[in-house]
Amino acid sequence: MSEKSKNLAKQLKLVFKIFSRSPTLLFSLAVLLVYIIAALVVVLGFVPPLPPYKGGWEYMYQPPSLRDFPWYILGTEYTGRPLLLTIIYGIPKTLAVAFLSALITVGVGTAIGLIAGYVGGLVDELLSLAINVALTIPTYLLALILVVILPPELKTNVLVLAGVLSITAWASLARAVRAQTIALKRREFIDVAKTIGYGSWKIMFDEVLRFMAPFIAMNLVLSCVGAIYGYTGLAFLGLMPMTPDNWGVQIYMAIRGGGALYSDKAILALWSPIITIVLLQYALINIAKAMEDIFNPALRTYLQGEEM
Repeated sequence: MSEKSKNLAKQLKLVFKIFSRSPTLLFSLAVLLVYIIAALVVVLGFVPPLPPYKGGWEYMYQPPSLRDFPWYILGTEYTGRPLLLTIIYGIPKTLAVAFLSALITVGVGTAIGLIAGYVGGLVDELLSLAINVALTIPTYLLALILVVILPPELKTNVLVLAGVLSITAWASLARAVRAQTIALKRREFIDVAKTIGYGSWKIMFDEVLRFMAPFIAMNLVLSCVGAIYGYTGLAFLGLMPMTPDNWGVQIYMAIRGGGALYSDKAILALWSPIITIVLLQYALINIAKAMEDIFNPALRTYLQGEEM
């Protein structure tokens, strides 16, 4: 076995040990795995299609039943469709919007922070001005305004929604990356890289970025959490198309159309999407904390010392 393979095996063993030490982390990993599998099952067409809309109050928010098991075990939602099936159908788009939004947020924030911190001078001043302006604009308020003025056909476009939710979310990461880059570019390995003949782009996106990879990885996961809040929140406010596969729409309709706050008729339609969102957020936040432990050199040394 090569040295590289040995190092990889050692790292994987360390990751497994960190996760196995905490039942909470194992539970979070299992939850996230279930969501990913559910999304793949929907995308690959292994679940039945959503049945047609059934008009009439008699079909709305029916109690749980064993009909067409397991799809009606949570009853029906505001269109008369099985609630469990509509929640499962909402997983792929929610995960796609969250991941793409996080990717845009982290990509833009990292690139701007690296360039501003490493190049300096006028470039740093202009990019710092852009960062400061973006920090003064609330992301979700701007996203709300943009969603209102967007054409209806774009409100269902995953990439457009991801861009809207990350419109200014990159700024805080950019400022943190800029500060770390300024500190790192004074270190000796930068001078060595320049002496070898490395260009600025290679130094920034290879040598410097390597030191910030753990911090950026954690921000990627946490940005997913924020994007999920934004996506479901905009739908809850009624600013998204009223599609049954959106968890925010389900919550909105359970309150407005089903009277879930005043009766028990739509209580499952209210709490099922809420619990679905909370479980996903809980899993992502715990995994972000686990990543901090994995990349923590003090903890790595301690755990590796236990193995000896």
